[in-house]
Amino acid sequence: MWGAHWTIGLEKRGIPSVYVVDEPFVEDVKITLEKEGMPSLRTVVVPHPCGDIPDEQYPEIIPRLVDALTVLLSEKEKQPAEAVPKKMGRMAIAGTLDEVQNYFYEHRWSDGLPIVPPTEEKVQEMLQGTSHAPDEIVTTKMWPESWTVTIEKVAIVGVMAGCRPNYLPVLLAIVEAWGNGQHFESTCRSTTSFAFPILVNGPVRNEIEMNAANNALGPGNRANATIGRFLRLAIINLGGSWPGINDMSSQGNPAKYSFCFSENEEKSPWEPFHVSMGYKPEESTVSIFNGCWTHLGNWPQLDRIAQGVVAYTIAQGVLVLFDPLPAKELAERGMSKQDVEDYIATQAITTKKDIRYKQGHYYDDTIRAVQWAKSNPSQGQIVRWPMNFLELPDDAVVHPYPREIVKVIVVGGGTNSFAQTWLASLPSMAGVDKWR
Repeated sequence: MWGAHWTIGLEKRGIPSVYVVDEPFVEDVKITLEKEGMPSLRTVVVPHPCGDIPDEQYPEIIPRLVDALTVLLSEKEKQPAEAVPKKMGRMAIAGTLDEVQNYFYEHRWSDGLPIVPPTEEKVQEMLQGTSHAPDEIVTTKMWPESWTVTIEKVAIVGVMAGCRPNYLPVLLAIVEAWGNGQHFESTCRSTTSFAFPILVNGPVRNEIEMNAANNALGPGNRANATIGRFLRLAIINLGGSWPGINDMSSQGNPAKYSFCFSENEEKSPWEPFHVSMGYKPEESTVSIFNGCWTHLGNWPQLDRIAQGVVAYTIAQGVLVLFDPLPAKELAERGMSKQDVEDYIATQAITTKKDIRYKQGHYYDDTIRAVQWAKSNPSQGQIVRWPMNFLELPDDAVVHPYPREIVKVIVVGGGTNSFAQTWLASLPSMAGVDKWR
């Protein structure tokens, strides 16, 4: 997708360009070209993975590249047409429940599970959950395809997911946070198995009867389950995502179906997550994290957590979900939440040589960011590694996780002293109350 955008940019400047695309990504590139009004952009399709193409195949590939770069542009190529979105009728289908289910499935409007048909009556009922107008725009960047989303569209997908009307302000905040989030446009298309956990904080948790206690991350609670499912259905229907087209996740992840929970603020010995992020206790918020394809199991010991997260493929961030029992034990030892986060960050150590081996190309990307930041010091805050990292010897001890990307949340019922640790970046957050 990004490569297609860059190639389009060159073409629009009059520079002959060709996009080289691996076979599995042809449809993804086609979507981008059509959306940008340049469906005839010159592309050369090569076997996947392109980095492993044997030398004997290059004599067949290179002439195609040369032709694409040297043949003069046609008039059509010089004057790309503006993309025109497809217009849909208000009513998609009238039929039996089975007919509706089949229709939605065949049109790629479902997540594979049965949906609640979004009838006019159901959608109007859902819209009662907010005082805002149905045609008000929530975001103009619903990823992956950067579509514009109105409140009514959110209500439609909320019905499909099985949500109740009083969930609607939370759903609207989720769409706002998704549109404002960094990197969602790439990670929801990624070949990696990204999931996007949703955390709900503040009074709205209890208003809509979310579960923050026993089995909060599992089945059984309507709000948790349907709000979590809503995001995936929204990514599909409001953002234009589909597996094998522009969701290229190679294996997938069951957490992509639904991953939503609320913090157990009542049983936490520490301030709630949203308060630690600058919100007031009485405010309600949603937080969407990015990652969660890697998980460490149930030990709450800080040293084991720190040792375990070093093995993560990429030092994107650490999200530790403590049950109230170990959280209470740590608090009784005099540790604040910040102390716990500090400890994990400082004890998660390895060598420069080892982390470079584990990170692979992610390491190289980070090194380029360090190099860029050295010449742009005002932008240094985007860099994951210390600024002196490049000068360190291979046996130097390094901390893969800066303090600010280690986060702790309390959730669970206190039936055992557990903690789950997930690879997850800092979240995109939005307030709920503005959408009431």
